[in-house]
Amino acid sequence: MMHDKLFSENQENKKFLISGNEAFARGIYEAGVRYAANYPGTPVSEIGDLLNDLGKKSNTFIFDYSINEKVALESCIGVSWAGGRSVVMFKHVGLNIASDPLHTFPYSGVRGGMLIICGGDPGIHSSTNAQDNRYYSLHTKIPIIVPSSVQECKDYVKYGLFISEKHELPIYLHVTNKLSHGHSIVRFDKKENSIRTIKFEKDPKKYINTLKKAMNNQLILYERLDALKNDDEISNLMNKEHITCEQEDNIKELQEKIGIITSGICFSHAVEACHRLKLKIPILKLGLIYPMNMKLIMDFILKNDLKKVLIIEELEPFIENNLKVEVHDKLKDFKSIEIIGKKYFPRVGELNSDIVMDVLAKILDKKNDVNIIELHEKRQIVEEIVSNLPVREPTFCSGCPYRPVFYALKKSTKVLTKKFSWEFIFGGDISCSTLAESYPFELIDYVISMSAGIGIANGLSRILDPNKQKMIAFIGDSTFFHTGLQPIINAIKDNIDLTIIVFYNFWTAMTGHQVHVGTPVEYIAESLGNNAIFSNQVDLINVINSFNPKNLVVTDSYNINKLKSIFTKELQKSGVKIIIIKSECALVKARRLKERKERKGYEVFYRILDHCVKCNECIEAFGCPAINIKKESSHSEENEDEKNQELIYYIDQNKCIPKVCPGACKMTCKNNAIKKTIINPQLKGKMSE
Repeated sequence: MMHDKLFSENQENKKFLISGNEAFARGIYEAGVRYAANYPGTPVSEIGDLLNDLGKKSNTFIFDYSINEKVALESCIGVSWAGGRSVVMFKHVGLNIASDPLHTFPYSGVRGGMLIICGGDPGIHSSTNAQDNRYYSLHTKIPIIVPSSVQECKDYVKYGLFISEKHELPIYLHVTNKLSHGHSIVRFDKKENSIRTIKFEKDPKKYINTLKKAMNNQLILYERLDALKNDDEISNLMNKEHITCEQEDNIKELQEKIGIITSGICFSHAVEACHRLKLKIPILKLGLIYPMNMKLIMDFILKNDLKKVLIIEELEPFIENNLKVEVHDKLKDFKSIEIIGKKYFPRVGELNSDIVMDVLAKILDKKNDVNIIELHEKRQIVEEIVSNLPVREPTFCSGCPYRPVFYALKKSTKVLTKKFSWEFIFGGDISCSTLAESYPFELIDYVISMSAGIGIANGLSRILDPNKQKMIAFIGDSTFFHTGLQPIINAIKDNIDLTIIVFYNFWTAMTGHQVHVGTPVEYIAESLGNNAIFSNQVDLINVINSFNPKNLVVTDSYNINKLKSIFTKELQKSGVKIIIIKSECALVKARRLKERKERKGYEVFYRILDHCVKCNECIEAFGCPAINIKKESSHSEENEDEKNQELIYYIDQNKCIPKVCPGACKMTCKNNAIKKTIINPQLKGKMSE
């Protein structure tokens, strides 16, 4: 939706179709939050992008694209301790980076409300793992709230900040990609305009966590948690009972009285499954899952005379295990109640209503229900179709500066392997360079986490035989500033035999082209306007130069022959070799050049000539998506047999971006069949190179 409506005070009680991430941003706006920070990460990157726009226009709200998640969290802690409301957001693995302060600052609590929005990825769509961050609560003692609808994404921001201030606790808001990226109708409310005095009030007992002070604050934290656990106002606000019903008589068919306890998006799956199977089943939706209000849960069980409780949740049995401990160990009268969950539901991947329907059919012996039969038939058909579909490998964008680098690197290492019998080990990282794991490059041997490509190489390079195996590690510029400096410094310190390739493309490209501390100020102003948030650029090359590396090369990415020469020369050296590829992200640069609205002048495009011998080097080895093949009949007759159809190689002008990429594909053609054509409107003609 339009940002002027998303962040407008004149939309009270109006309804809009928005995404979960937009709802979070609106909730932050409505709650009168003073400060928000993030390091971009799917599925919650868009929240920061939206708030960045708000921060440029607001005099009372500040947004920061922080250098990493730890800094983002710590800055929000500071704002909270000064009395302002703050929100930090990042993806699930980002919480690992922030986990050091996360375990201690709850001892001191908060003043202004503080919310941690963390996006999980149970289907591992854009991550390296599916860790269930709800378990962080067991050792950080931070309460967790879980919205189950797009409307609740907005409302739970305000609820969370209210709980935070009432009980002086930071609140963790857990969301997954289905809800972040899902859309629904959301009702907007009035923005809070409460006046808050911003001042840090010194209190050594509260804020200094050492020795006895820390132990005393730990006891206070437990007292706050107990108070929240037994807070009926909060419990009634966050937890709701729902009964699905299509036919009143269906309840009589059940062999056992069963109820469902769930939270988040799984609540929607449960409701849909019950409606499709026409079941009347009581459902308790938990909005606050840590700490759990056991009185509420026991009342739910007694009220509905339940003998069996089905827990529906993604990934780990978090609610299930906690409930079993409470029920079986502390409440003897409830020991006869069967609590089930992961006995039926998978611990891997996302859930959906089809999976929930299958489980309910098994438990309630409704396997012959027409809806279940139809579901299985549909699933079988889909599996047959999917199994025959071609696999689409992930690839770099058209004109991407990374493609010629990996093309040249693959050629160079192949030559060196043949000459010296070296095997090259390639350390991957979390960036666009990860796409080199796929065909046609296949130059990634491991990927773990941000900057781990170089970190792991620190160990590998120390024990590998340099006469047999050589290490090459990749890192992007945003990751370099995030956590990459330390492993690079460590490598230089020990002068290990390692080649580090740093991609300096000026943007956090993989997560949506957000700015980072290394983005040139003039690019930010040109792309984001004069109210851009960064006033200074930290030049990556100057930073690396300050480490005083013995071997440092800076080059652009599109001259393939130059790249081959650099790689061949540098890879034969010993010690640490750093190669910086300085080329802006092609998509951002193309957009930026387009927005300049300059007079067009020369038009440039690339084309494949008729004498192409179809060696497939440009398609199979280089792999640019702008280069395609089509079949064309060799005769004019209709319905020609495929035998008589000729394969035509061509460059899709809708995908090719010649204003950014200076024809790297041209350098891959051994037969000089790719030509550059320049059209000059003034001369009313064209010329080729």
